[in-house]
Amino acid sequence: MKGMKRFLPAALSVALLLSGAFGTYPAAASTQDEINSAEAKKSAAESEYNSAQDRISELQAKKDNAQEYLQDLNDQLTDLNQQLDELQQKYSATQEEYDTVNQELADAQAEESVQAKNMALRIKYMYENGTGTGALETLFSSGNFSDFLNESTNVSELTSYDRKVLKEYSEICETITEKQKEVKKEADQIAGLQEQSKSKREEIQSLVDSTREDVQEYADSLEGEQNAAADLLASIQEQQANIDALNEKAADEVAAADAAAAEKARTSTQVAVSEQETQEAAAPESKSSMPASGSTTTSSAGTGTVAAAATPTPTAAPAPTQAAPAESTTTSSTYSGAALTAAAGRIEGPSGQETYYNMDMSGVVSIMRSMGNTDEYWVRSDGVKMLGSYVMVAANLGVRPRGSLIATSLGMGIVVDTGGFAAANPTQLDIATNW
Repeated sequence: MKGMKRFLPAALSVALLLSGAFGTYPAAASTQDEINSAEAKKSAAESEYNSAQDRISELQAKKDNAQEYLQDLNDQLTDLNQQLDELQQKYSATQEEYDTVNQELADAQAEESVQAKNMALRIKYMYENGTGTGALETLFSSGNFSDFLNESTNVSELTSYDRKVLKEYSEICETITEKQKEVKKEADQIAGLQEQSKSKREEIQSLVDSTREDVQEYADSLEGEQNAAADLLASIQEQQANIDALNEKAADEVAAADAAAAEKARTSTQVAVSEQETQEAAAPESKSSMPASGSTTTSSAGTGTVAAAATPTPTAAPAPTQAAPAESTTTSSTYSGAALTAAAGRIEGPSGQETYYNMDMSGVVSIMRSMGNTDEYWVRSDGVKMLGSYVMVAANLGVRPRGSLIATSLGMGIVVDTGGFAAANPTQLDIATNW
C-alpha cells in the first residue's frame, strides 16, 4: 500500500522520495482550468436563466391580468349591445305609436272638418228658413266652434246630435294631443339613452382594442423570454455535460500520472534494493551498523534531505507536539516554485492547486493508526501539521487514496483526510496547518 511506505527499509524509502516519481500534473491542471471556465459559464447561464424565469413570471402575470380585464370589457360590451338592441326595439315601438297617434290626430282633424261643414250647412239651413239668425251671428262673431258652443245664447237651437258630436270631438282632440306629447317625450328619452349607450360602447370598444394589443404584446414578449430561457437551459445542460466530461478527463489524467509515478517509484525501489543487496554482499559486517529504532538516517542522493522511517511503535492518537524529533522539509527535488503560506492562501503547487485548513486532527490520526501507521503527529515550526516526516494532506480519496504519498510545495505529503472541495476539484490538495 502506498501509505505504508513508512514500513519499508530505510534505503527503499529514501529511494522512493528522491526518485522524483511524485511530480506535477500539468495536464490535470490545464483540465481544471477548463472545468473552472465551464463552471463559470454554467453559473452565468444559471443566473441569467433565473432572471429570465422571473421576467417570464412577471409577463405571465401581466398577460393574465390583461386577459381578465379584456374579458370584463367584452362582457360590458355585450351588455351594452344588448341594451342598445332593447332601446332600439323600444324606440321603434314608440315611433310606431307616435305615428299611430299622429294618424289618429289627423283623422280627428279630418272629422272636425266634416263636422264643421255639416254644422255650417245646418246653420245655413236654419238661417234661410228663419230660425237661425241669432245662431249665425254668434257663429260669425266667435273665434272657434268651442267658443261658439260656450258663448252662443242660441245653442239650444242646435240639435242635440250636433252638441254631442262637437263635445266628443273636443275630448278626442284633447286626448290625442296629450298622448302625442307623452309619446314624443318617451321617444326623446329613448333617443337620449341610445346616444349615451353608443358613446359608452365606443369608449369600451376603444379599451377592448388597446387591451387586446397589450395582451398580444405580452404574449409576444413572453414567447421571446421563453425561447431565451430554453436556450439558456440548453446551454446549462451543455456546460454540465462538458463539466462532467472534463471531470472524467481530469480523473483519468490524475490516474495516469499516479500510475506513471508508481511505475517510476517501483523502478527506483528496484534500483535501491539492488544497490543495497550489492552493498550487503560486499560488506556483510555493515548490517550491524544499521541505526537503532527511532534514529534518523539521511541520504545525500539528489538535492533534498530525507528523514528515514523509524521502527513502528503502536500508540494512541496524541496531541501534536510543537517540535519535531528530527524536523525536516521533504520537498520534491524537482519543485522550485512558490510555497503555500497563510498570506498566499491558494497556489499552484507541484501536484496541483493547494489551499490550507486548520482543524482538530485527532480523528484523522486515529484513522491512520487503524491503518497501521504509527508515525508521530506533530506541528512544524512554520505551523504545518506533520505525520512523521510527511505533511498531512486532504485530497480526493477516489483519485489519491488515504496513505498515498504526494509532493507538495511544503514538502512530501501523505493523504490522511478528504473534504467537500474534492467533489468539485479532484486534483486539489488541502494542507493541514495551524494558520
